[in-house]
Amino acid sequence: MNVKKIILLLYVLIFLGSKSVYSQVINIESKRFLNDTSGWVGRTDTYFSITQNTQQVISLGNSVHIQYAKHEHKFLILNDINFVKAGPTDFVNSGYQHFRYSYKINKLITWETFLQAQYNAVMKMKGRFLAGTGPRIRVVKREDFKMYAAALYMYEYEEIVNTPVIVNSANRISSYVTFTWTITKNVEFSSTTFYQPNLANFSDYRVAGDGAFEIGITKKLSFRINYNFLYDTKQPVGIPNFVYSVKNGLTFKF
Repeated sequence: MNVKKIILLLYVLIFLGSKSVYSQVINIESKRFLNDTSGWVGRTDTYFSITQNTQQVISLGNSVHIQYAKHEHKFLILNDINFVKAGPTDFVNSGYQHFRYSYKINKLITWETFLQAQYNAVMKMKGRFLAGTGPRIRVVKREDFKMYAAALYMYEYEEIVNTPVIVNSANRISSYVTFTWTITKNVEFSSTTFYQPNLANFSDYRVAGDGAFEIGITKKLSFRINYNFLYDTKQPVGIPNFVYSVKNGLTFKF
C-alpha cells in the first residue's frame, strides 16, 4: 500500500469516527437514549468536506437521532448516511433508516416492533428491507452491570448488486445479548452480539458484534477502543465472509 492510499485510509477512518465501515447489522442498542424522561430528545450531525490535490476527495455524512417517550410507549427514529469518494472510487457509500416502537409490558419485558431500510454499495448491498417484532427482556439491572436479551422475528428482503441483480428474501430470528459493565469508576466495557439465522436454512446465518472499551483519564477525557465484526455465511461473490474494524482514540466530554 503506497503513502497516498495510507493517507486516504486514515482520512476515511477519521471521518467515520465511531461508525463502522462494514456495518451491515445495525446495533440499535448503541443508538438508544438511556433515560425514562417523557417527551422528545434527539440530536443531528452533518459533515461535508471537499479536498483537491492529486485527486478530488469528497466526503459527507448526516445522522438524525430522535426519540419520544410517554408512559409505557417509546418511539425511536434513526437516519444515517455516509459517503466518501476519491476520484472515481467510492470508499464508503452506505446508509440506513430505522423506526422502532417499544411498549413496556412490565419491569422485565418490553415488546418491540421495527422497520428498517439500508444500503451499502461497497459491500454490494443495493437494498435491504427489514420488518420485525418480538420481546426484549431485562436480564440484569444493577448500578455496575446491565444486561438485556431479545429474540425477534424478522422478515428480510434484499437486493444484491451483481450480474444480474440477485434478490433474496428470508424469515429470520434476530436475537441479541447486550450488556454494559462498569468495571471501576473509570473503566467501562459495553458489548452487543447478534445471531440471525434463516428459519428455512440454518446454514444461512449472521453473527455480528459491536462493542467499546473506555478508560477514563480525567473527568472529561477518556481513551476508547471500538470494535465491530460481521460473519455472514451468504455474502455476495467477492465479499469475504468475515469483515471487521477496530478503532481507538480519545473522547472529550463537555
